[in-house]
Amino acid sequence: MRIALAHLLWPLDPARARTRDEIVVARALFATPLRPGPRPGLCSSWSREGQGWRFQCRHAGAIARELRRAHLANAIARAGSLRVPDPQAPHILTEAAAAPPGVPGPFRLISAGPTKLVLERRGLRLEIRKLDSEVAVREFRAGRLDEAPVPLGDLQASERDPRLSRAVRIRRLLAVDVVVARPGGALDRFPKVRQVYDDTADRADYQALVPELEAPPAENLSPPPKGAKIARAAALAFARARKQIGSLPKVAVRFAEPFDPDLAYGENLLVAAWRDIGLGAYVGDGRSDATFERVLAPYPRQSALRAAAGNGRFIPISWVVDARLVSPRLKGWREDDLGAVDYTRVRSLGSSRSR
Repeated sequence: MRIALAHLLWPLDPARARTRDEIVVARALFATPLRPGPRPGLCSSWSREGQGWRFQCRHAGAIARELRRAHLANAIARAGSLRVPDPQAPHILTEAAAAPPGVPGPFRLISAGPTKLVLERRGLRLEIRKLDSEVAVREFRAGRLDEAPVPLGDLQASERDPRLSRAVRIRRLLAVDVVVARPGGALDRFPKVRQVYDDTADRADYQALVPELEAPPAENLSPPPKGAKIARAAALAFARARKQIGSLPKVAVRFAEPFDPDLAYGENLLVAAWRDIGLGAYVGDGRSDATFERVLAPYPRQSALRAAAGNGRFIPISWVVDARLVSPRLKGWREDDLGAVDYTRVRSLGSSRSR
């Protein structure tokens, strides 16, 4: 099974997995105490104990050390028993970061490097390569890949392409793209400026050009609403905010350039629109006032997304979709709300260069 990812987990440490792609690799290579659901993993049973939980686990000591190292929970292990004083423990133990790195996972590591991993399980081999999305789609067309990311801006074109349309898989994730105000920066120090940036954010263009209308704009971290009333309210807020620009403090807002090129493209759209209406937004080096980030829930609950966003000041922009090209010869390929794929359940019908 030949898989292309834009981000490859390196070094191979589950606590470092942050992006969707890195978490996919971590889940294939490391065993979590529980699997999403939650279902048994290294831990076979669990029960409430006061405000926390007690688990019966293999490698309980290693799990407790990893939970503390990853700053997930202050767990205590004793004779195969694991105590976690957190009411959300059954969900926390499904996180990729909760997997102890020294414990064998679903797949065995055959070879590893910063651009390619080879994993194996019961005769099934995963060859995972770090590739630019444009290169990956060419390799997919040529029959040299079984899974590849859809390049930014190519989703609708891929759906119309008779050679690719059957391969396109789209999943809305429990994730949001947000502008994060840096502590002490302009958006943090001037609440009225931050509110105007929020009300004038060009979420419509972002929705059209980044997720290509597959993910709705995000006004907050609650489930995305439906209906024209939301769009009308946003238009009224934009008109009111634009009238306030002349009375705002004359401050520049410097945005740090994201490492992810897709996020950088989206940020440039937002910054250009803010500059067009007279706000002092720009992308620059040095100490920034704000960053543009993708916040992904660590486990599939709305409360987990809000917790991942933290207590800082931020401006939600858009919900996130993941778009993949998946060969029809792969059966059982499914993506969950976090973008994770359980490759132990995927079966290949044999090699084929046809699409």
